[in-house]
Amino acid sequence: MLDMIKRFIYHYNNMRWARGRHETYLCFVVKRRIGPDTLSFDFGHLRNRTGCHVELLFLRYLGALCPGLWGYGETKLTYSITWFCSWSPCADCSSKLAQFLRQTPNLRLRIFVSRLYFCDREDGLEREGLRMLKRAGVCPVMDWRPVQGVPPHIMPNDS
Repeated sequence: MLDMIKRFIYHYNNMRWARGRHETYLCFVVKRRIGPDTLSFDFGHLRNRTGCHVELLFLRYLGALCPGLWGYGETKLTYSITWFCSWSPCADCSSKLAQFLRQTPNLRLRIFVSRLYFCDREDGLEREGLRMLKRAGVCPVMDWRPVQGVPPHIMPNDS
C-alpha cells in the first residue's frame, strides 16, 4: 500500500518542471444525494492510456459510475464529482469536458490539479481551455494539499 501512495504522490507533486512525470493520474470521488439526509459515495482512480487522455477515459465510465445521470423516466439524479489530477486537462479535453458539462446540468465537477499543462503562454489554447471549463461551471483549484484528504484506498496502484 505504501508503494501505491508514494507513486501517486510522486506524480501529484507540484513542480514547475515535472521531469519523468508524463502520465496523468486522476483520483475521483462521486457523491449522489439520495434523500434530504443521505449521500452515496463512490471513488476510484484512473491513469491515462495510450491514445486516450484520462479525462475522456473518465467520461467513458461515467454511465457506470453515475446511474440515473441521464434520467430514469422523468427523474434525473444529481451528482457532485471531485477530481484530484496530476495535470490540468489539455485544450482538447477541456473543450470536450466543457461541452459535456453544458449538456449535463445535474453534474457538478470540482478539479484539484497539481500542475498546469502547457499554460506558460497567456494566449495559449490550454489557458483558454481552462477558461471554458470555468465558464461551464467547473470549480478549478490548483493545490497539492487535497491529496492529503484522499482516502488511501482510492490511490492508484501499479496496474
